[in-house]
Amino acid sequence: MDWLVGEFGREVLLGPIVVPSDVIPAGYDGSLPAAEDVCARVAEQMGLKPGQCALSFGLVDGVRRHRVGTVRESTGRWVRAAAGNEIHLSPSLAADPVALTAIYAHEVGHELLLGTGRITFAHRPDHESLTDLITVFYGLGIFTANAAYERRPRPNGRGKQPLARGYLRETALAEALAYYAFLRNERYPAWDRHLDPPVRRVMRNHLNVLCR
Repeated sequence: MDWLVGEFGREVLLGPIVVPSDVIPAGYDGSLPAAEDVCARVAEQMGLKPGQCALSFGLVDGVRRHRVGTVRESTGRWVRAAAGNEIHLSPSLAADPVALTAIYAHEVGHELLLGTGRITFAHRPDHESLTDLITVFYGLGIFTANAAYERRPRPNGRGKQPLARGYLRETALAEALAYYAFLRNERYPAWDRHLDPPVRRVMRNHLNVLCR
């Protein structure tokens, strides 16, 4: 987080944190135009210039095993291209605006870090985790944390399968949000009520430790 402050400035750190009503309008209907509108709001929050990174909803969903008993959903991709970098999203994300916001913010993070040459794959093997962290730094950590993990029915119908989105897990994101609040001098941030209860509890505990 301190490295991000050095790269992007404290004015970004101290900017407004985004809560669901800021990017997901009342009456959101799950259509692709509505999803594009959400992405436009996220892009503005993260300082993406108009036309800097093209957006498409043509990515085919993919699922791969991540850890023991857990699978990772592949619904977003940042692509470097000679004519201009691109972000490809799965159309299925339109049905879940919280996950849509989290995944799109992560891919915009790739543009801000890799697309601008601030980091490279070779020199930052932790680039995926750093890209999750930049979403917290830009005030979108509520979405990244709330969309990080869920349980879905297994394809065979026997129980539920843990599904991971992103790369940092809830505990790491709770720690990141606590340090984010600490750097902003927010002892009791009002925005933490938007976090899922498990993340909120850990975040508050870590913030108490930091403040002590």
